[in-house]
Amino acid sequence: MSNQQEEQDLQKFLRDVDEITNLIQGLNSTDPAVQEKAIADTEKRLSSVTEREEKECRHRVDRTLINTRPSAKDLPDQEGLTNPERFMAAVEKDAKERARRRAKNEALANALKEQGNDAFSKGDYAGAVQKYTEGLKKQKDMPALYTNRAQAYIKLQEYEKAVLDCEWALRVSVSRVFSAHLC
Repeated sequence: MSNQQEEQDLQKFLRDVDEITNLIQGLNSTDPAVQEKAIADTEKRLSSVTEREEKECRHRVDRTLINTRPSAKDLPDQEGLTNPERFMAAVEKDAKERARRRAKNEALANALKEQGNDAFSKGDYAGAVQKYTEGLKKQKDMPALYTNRAQAYIKLQEYEKAVLDCEWALRVSVSRVFSAHLC
């Protein structure tokens, strides 16, 4: 690839990063009108990205996570499910267990993020990418891990991966905004 093509790719990437940064700032705004506009602009950008991905590539990564933990032992038998108190107790127990696992995974993800930040500050960008990726395996909805990994990809001149991480950070931020509105 020629230097001119690399320069054009870099400029396009930087415009994408600026646009995504502006969208995230809008989503985090305290002004509801700014948030609504940012949500609409984000949905528009995500739909155009999805259309572009479908045109460019038929292969997509399925990020669906299926719970492989057997839960039948934790639930009461069929007779117990008809009892509202037992059913709600089982639901509450499950919710507490999920919250406990999430808190543990969040702590691990934060520790891996700090390790990645240390590697990044020392100039070990490949090591930083590895730590951020490990953190994302622990907690997939942490925008900071995506944006930090994107920065490391930029330093490694892997611009397409950086743009993808920025887009994922945007998706995660949007889902967090929607979740906050539902509460």
